[in-house]
Parts: sequence; structure tokens; C-alpha cells
Amino acid sequence: MLNQNKQKIAGKLFILCLAVALTAQSCNLGGPSKAGGKEIDLTWWQPFDDQSVVQPLIDAFQKANPKTHIHYVQKNVDTYEEELIDALAAGQGPDIFAIHNDWLPKHKDKLAPAPTSIFSLRDYQQNFVEVAISDFVSDDKVYAVPLGLDVLTLYYNKDILSSAGIARSPATWEELVNMVPKITRQDNQGNFLRSTVALGTSDNVNRAPDILELLMLQNGTQFYSPDFNNSAMGQNLTDDKGNPFSPAARALEFYTQFANPAKVTYTWNSQSNNSIEAFAAGKVAMIFSYSYLRPTLAAKAPFLNYGIAPVPQIDSVRNKINFANYWGQGVSKQSQNTQAAWTFLKFITQSNVLTKYYEVQKQASPRKDIIEKQISDPDIGIFAENALTAKSVYKPDSNAIESVFLQMIDNVILHNVVPADAVNAAVQKINLLLRNQ
Repeated sequence: MLNQNKQKIAGKLFILCLAVALTAQSCNLGGPSKAGGKEIDLTWWQPFDDQSVVQPLIDAFQKANPKTHIHYVQKNVDTYEEELIDALAAGQGPDIFAIHNDWLPKHKDKLAPAPTSIFSLRDYQQNFVEVAISDFVSDDKVYAVPLGLDVLTLYYNKDILSSAGIARSPATWEELVNMVPKITRQDNQGNFLRSTVALGTSDNVNRAPDILELLMLQNGTQFYSPDFNNSAMGQNLTDDKGNPFSPAARALEFYTQFANPAKVTYTWNSQSNNSIEAFAAGKVAMIFSYSYLRPTLAAKAPFLNYGIAPVPQIDSVRNKINFANYWGQGVSKQSQNTQAAWTFLKFITQSNVLTKYYEVQKQASPRKDIIEKQISDPDIGIFAENALTAKSVYKPDSNAIESVFLQMIDNVILHNVVPADAVNAAVQKINLLLRNQ
């Protein structure tokens, strides 16, 4: 009987210790906020994800933090930025809001960086991929943290490639170029019956600026001076034979050749249909896009036999370079509860909690420890693996820079400007943006 009592006492002590330990762990990983026990309400704005996608994250946090309430609001991406700016200007903005990965230079003044006691730079660097550090860390402070990460990939029509006697998607750009005469078909009037790849133009190529930026990165373009006060996009490098060349102009020339009737690579033009529509209709063999295209294709062309592959590289010797396009979550400088808001973001981006998000939303993770497990996934493995080598380009104003890149393409294709001159004109426009920011 005495032994039974001792066992009961020991059991109660174990449960008590376990409860204390769990509470301590909750506090260390983003547990109850120290606000004197008062109720805290946090509003979270974000486009794309509906309530059901983020609810597991909110539930997990509120279970550990019952006095902090998260009110999630999904916004229309087309009007999101304008609505956010207006709300913040009126002092009625959310506590937490999403920013695109190239928005930090433009909206940094609206954000409260993470307290180092909650989200240290060392912790961020150890756990998140390089591009997230490049995009969301400034002056050694963390300004935003992503839930997922998307990477540019090659979508290819398996039937078209097979019919042309091509066994696999191109691993290099040279391989892609060599496929053009095997796949492209034109009628007697020169209209494309079938195109090899949607490249070369601006308006009808999905994410044309991203593709051009990727090509520039792969060619070694330096976009800015070290102090970011000037564009360095027009500077020359030296090739293996000692000859100078402009990496940005080389990338622009490569991109636009596919819409140049004088080139053997001519396979696309401004009269071609939108690249996504053309791919869904089986009119183009390859396009470039992100993981978000999959549900669109499932709706538009449910029987389309397509595959997804990494974007081509210049060759198999150089380090791989991919291109990222994604969103991060930040905390408004106007929030009355910035510490509680960052506590929430730290909590939901822990490995064990963020996994709940991927059970609902099939997406590559920005966390390196989760990517290791995702690489073998047949649906998102390509996106996850390429996230490790993804990069982005700094933009003082993302919309303005995108317009500059589109204009570069149009100058070459529509106005017969040589690529080097088109790049130099772009440099002048970017320098003007930098001076006015």
C-alpha cells in the first residue's frame, strides 16, 4: 500500500514537471505573451491562402496562447498592396501582413523588425534558405519570414517532346535551343502552328521579367554597385578567352532571339497566344512558371500530359542558379502588440508547426530542415530542391523595375534596339529610381 502511494505521488510529480516543462518550452518557442494576462487581438492580412489553409497554424498557436486571438483576413492580390498602403496611412492597418519577396526596400519603413529575443539573426540564418535571408534581412535585422517558397520551373508537354523524338526536357539552354527546329511548325503565312518555347516577348509570356532576371543572374550580371546607389547592369565581364562582354546584354539577346524572325530560334512572337493558354491548348511545348500554375492547368486542361523540370542552366559545370518568387509575413510598425505579433510568427514557422501548413498547402518550405524531407516528394520535390539555389534581384520599387525589364524586351523586339543599348537605357531609368527613393 505504501509503495502504491509512493507511485501515485511520483506520478503526480511527473505530470506536474511535464506541465511545467511544456509551458517553459511554449514560452521559449513563442508561448504566452507577457502582457499581464490581458487579452490580445492580432489582425493578419494575406492574399492567396484562404482561412482553412492557415487555420491549423492559428489553432496550434492559440492552444498554447489562449489569451492571444488571431483574426485572419484573406485579401484580393490584385488590390492588396494598394489597400494595405491606404489602411496603414489611415492608421487602420493590420498587425501582421504579407509582403512579396521583393517589396522590403519599398515597405521597410512600415515594418517593425523582429526583437532579437524572439527571432535572432543567427536563428534565421541557420534555419532558412539563403534567398529568404537576402530578401528579408536588412541591417542584421529580420523584417519578414516566409511560410512557403516558390521557384521558377520548366513546364513541358511530354507528348510534343516525344513526337519530336526528344526523350527528356532540356537541362541546359543550349539543349533547349537545339530543340527549336525539331518542334516548331509554321503554316504558309508564317503563323506558328506549334511553338517550342514561350520566350522572347513581354506581354504574352508569363512572368517574362523573372525569366530575364534569371538569365542575367546565370550570366553573372551585377545589378548594383556595392552601396546600391547606382545600377551596375551595364558593366562588362571577361570571358574564358579574355574577351569583354556584357552579361546583361548577353542575357537579353538570348531571351529575345526566340521572337526574332531573322534567327533560326524563331518560335514565338507578339501574335502568339498567352503562354499559359497556349500551353494548356497544346500549342507550345515548353513554358516557364511556378508551382501555382498546377491547379490552373488542372482546371484548363485536365488531360494534358505534362511534366515539370528544373529551369535550364548555362552548363553542367557552373553552380546552379534558380529564381524565387514568394511571400513573407511581417509585423506593422503601427501595431500596439509587435512583440506578440512576432511571437506568433516565430511560433508558426517552427519546423513542427509549419509542417501542419504543408499538410493543407502543398508548397516548398523555406526551412532547410523541412526541405530535406520534401525533396523526395513527387509533387513538390523539384521546387524544394531548387529553393536551395534560388536567388532574387533587389528592387527599390518592384513595379517600376518590372516595367523597366519589360521595356528592355520591347525595345529589342518592337523597336530594333540592340541589346547593349537597351540595357544602357534601362540603367539610366534604374539610376533615376535609386536617386528618387
